[in-house]
Amino acid sequence: MNDQKELFRTGLKDSVAIVAGFIPACFTFGLVGKGLGLGSLEVFLLSALVFAGASQFIGVKMLAAGAAAPVILLLTLIINLRYLFISLSFGGQLNRNISYLARAWIGFSLTEEVYAVSMIPREKENPKSVNEKTNQPLELPYLLGLQIPPYVANLLATASGITLASYIPAFYLPALNTSLYALLIALVVPQLKGSLRNMAICTSAAGSSWLLHPLLGNSSILIAMIIGMAVGTLFRVRVQAEKGVSL
Repeated sequence: MNDQKELFRTGLKDSVAIVAGFIPACFTFGLVGKGLGLGSLEVFLLSALVFAGASQFIGVKMLAAGAAAPVILLLTLIINLRYLFISLSFGGQLNRNISYLARAWIGFSLTEEVYAVSMIPREKENPKSVNEKTNQPLELPYLLGLQIPPYVANLLATASGITLASYIPAFYLPALNTSLYALLIALVVPQLKGSLRNMAICTSAAGSSWLLHPLLGNSSILIAMIIGMAVGTLFRVRVQAEKGVSL
């Protein structure tokens, strides 16, 4: 029981950075939704049920423009296909004893930020050396502590944005929304230190997304993820062949 409490507290501590980035972004979402003329309940439910960042903003804009529901659902599905790749990697890290009901919650509340934080190598409880780290299976108490606060922050910040929409000047919105990008950068950069493989993956994915975006729009995200995955696979195979080890 003590171990579970400690894992939960660790998850809570790790979630602080995610919450800090979510608050201004979700607050902006509430402002944008109300600014587009949608009802408070519509904006709040989009935030509560979709919980997927960019697709929320696209969905609220399409709703305000009067787009048909099937079109909104299809576009949201396409944009959120990136979570297919994230889930394939994330699912392999979970403790096999986690129930299907708990996995459903974990899958629903999985975001890029949660994925990035949970993939940071965790220190062993009794390491042989100070620098020794290992990728232990992710336990449910830790994930609850990591995922619940960002979701609650999402709901509270969205509700605050809806409530204060009539008091915040529109020209402040872009500045508020950049905090989420800053959070993503802060999570990715530490993973690049000392890992040529991670550097190759990030460079190829970011470069291909930048080059393809004028041609493919939001679909470039999916292509960039596939390219990054392919580069990471090839890089690992090459290193294993040359040195007999993986990065």
